Amino acid sequence: ALVAWLMMKWRPLLSSLLLSLALCLLGMALVQWRDLRQDKSFIGRHYKKTDWVMATLLEPPVPKAKSIKADASVHIVLPDGKLIPVKGNIILYLEKTGNAAALTYGSTIVFRKALQPIRNAGNPGSFDYAAYAARQGIFYQAFLKQNEYRKTAFVQGNHFQRQLFNIRQWVLQRLVQYIKSPDASGVAQALLIGYRGDLDKALVEQYANTGVVHIIAISGMHLGMIYTLLLVLLKPLGQSRQMQVLRLVIVLAIIWLFSFLTGAAPSITRAAIMFTLLSVGQLLYKNSSIYNTLSAAAILLLLINPYNLWDVGFQLSFAAVLSIAVFYQPILHWWTPKNWLLSKLWQLMAVTIAAQLLTLPFGVYHFHQFPVYFLLANLVAVPLSGLALYGLLLLLAFCWWPAAASAIGWLTAQMLVALNLFIQWVNGLPFTTLSHIQISLLQAALLLLLILLLAWWGLRRYQPALVAGLASLVLFVAMQTWRVYHDSRQHLLVVYNIPQYTGIDYLQGRQSTFVGDTAIALPGFLQNFHVLPSRILLQSKPHRQLLLQSKTNTELTIGQQRWLILRSQIDYRRSKEVQADVLLVSGNPPGNPARVLSVIKPRQIIIDGSNSSGRIARWKSAADSLHLRLHSVPDQGAYVVHLPAFGPGHP
Repeated sequence: ALVAWLMMKWRPLLSSLLLSLALCLLGMALVQWRDLRQDKSFIGRHYKKTDWVMATLLEPPVPKAKSIKADASVHIVLPDGKLIPVKGNIILYLEKTGNAAALTYGSTIVFRKALQPIRNAGNPGSFDYAAYAARQGIFYQAFLKQNEYRKTAFVQGNHFQRQLFNIRQWVLQRLVQYIKSPDASGVAQALLIGYRGDLDKALVEQYANTGVVHIIAISGMHLGMIYTLLLVLLKPLGQSRQMQVLRLVIVLAIIWLFSFLTGAAPSITRAAIMFTLLSVGQLLYKNSSIYNTLSAAAILLLLINPYNLWDVGFQLSFAAVLSIAVFYQPILHWWTPKNWLLSKLWQLMAVTIAAQLLTLPFGVYHFHQFPVYFLLANLVAVPLSGLALYGLLLLLAFCWWPAAASAIGWLTAQMLVALNLFIQWVNGLPFTTLSHIQISLLQAALLLLLILLLAWWGLRRYQPALVAGLASLVLFVAMQTWRVYHDSRQHLLVVYNIPQYTGIDYLQGRQSTFVGDTAIALPGFLQNFHVLPSRILLQSKPHRQLLLQSKTNTELTIGQQRWLILRSQIDYRRSKEVQADVLLVSGNPPGNPARVLSVIKPRQIIIDGSNSSGRIARWKSAADSLHLRLHSVPDQGAYVVHLPAFGPGHP
């Protein structure tokens, strides 16, 4: 009787736990099933460097600065004349000249050049691109010159996908034709269909700094505006049952077509699923719960692809919608303005504040910054970008009439130019962002828990939630305090993996000395992409710089070690050996490595990313023959060494 009573009392809790366990087990099984490396036909199980490869392009080639890039699917390898079906995607980088211009979606090529495994740069704090690519089923890449591949007569791919690419290309051509300003055209392409190939990188950074990057990243906001517009346009159909069904079919067909046209990212697919469930529920006279609809969308997306859970867009999209659902109404009730305009502005502000609450931990963890003026930026950028989006849709509707399309394009371009100028102005304000914030995954979870617990206490006056929230805050602060102490005691050196450049950071506590090329020392893409993530992770700030001169050897004392940065030929006729504990080979210095090592006797050789693959191979051979330690940064990632406690040596 006691057991039966306990089972009845705890039955809801046990049912919830068992359901959660079942979902976790299902998720684990789906991850294993989606991992292509577990498949017997995975390309990595069969491919050898001497094999012929047949690959089909999964997208139209995209022009880059020095090459043409395209994702491709490998379906056949031919070792020793045998034909083996395989599975796996690769990234192709094709020389711009030759047959590359004739390639399109579905084109099939054959080549015999060795596939290169996708590897990370290996710099501290850098983006784990290899893991990201693996979740897309991509494990290899190839760099092909025009004479290293041949286009076949076979064309594969499905008709629907080909039509989507054709429509996408047509839209891009119309936008370039009628939006004359390059920056405005780039924003228009990103705003309408999510294409960011023509966006200026500095402009993207300004949008991110001001907290409105969601405008140029296709999201549920864009689909919501299109959904609302469709309901307004189709309202004259009437309210009969037949017209309601027809309206539902038209609306769902358009929003799903738009979702696929923009690439079907998790954030846009989430919105499409939610609008579908909402529309079907309304047709069946069912009131849907936002929490149930959001949960259903998450489960469907994860069933389709469990790797969506690691997608930043997926995380931010669901966090934003949940945050708005929880916090919008309570925030809206803080103030009830009687003026219509003030009321609308306050509604927009309430949505912006609400969305920011639960996305804060994700944004800080992934992007290491917090936009201070996000409220100001969104107050202008959201309505202005909404008008521009409707203008772009109107432009496409009237593109058959050149005069009207030109007028609409000019007016929309002015709105986008004004939007860019406003974002640049906000970005120029003092203290635009709180940047270089580094928190761990556990700290992000604690921050999220803190927000939820304080909200629980504030909305429901549940005192235990306040106590638990304060405990989370204390633990968060304790972890951050320990990190600050640890960072103040660090003493290490990093030789970065930067293709074609040399870059070294020597850290003492939270200050660093940079040694390297001028292009890396100057603020810009190279520094932000290769060096800044490490400085954020290690919480260091550069306070000195030593810029290297081309073709000039440099001797340094770093810590208690003597370094020689070799950039020019050594005089082999020296009667005295060159003293160096560490030899850093930089910039393809001329000379025979074996003869260089007869003059220099280092304990450690480092080859950085500014050297060619052929030169690296010669240095490896020479070092192996002399049994010297060699670290190849392009092959092994950044060279990171923890030095002894603070000593007198400074570069």
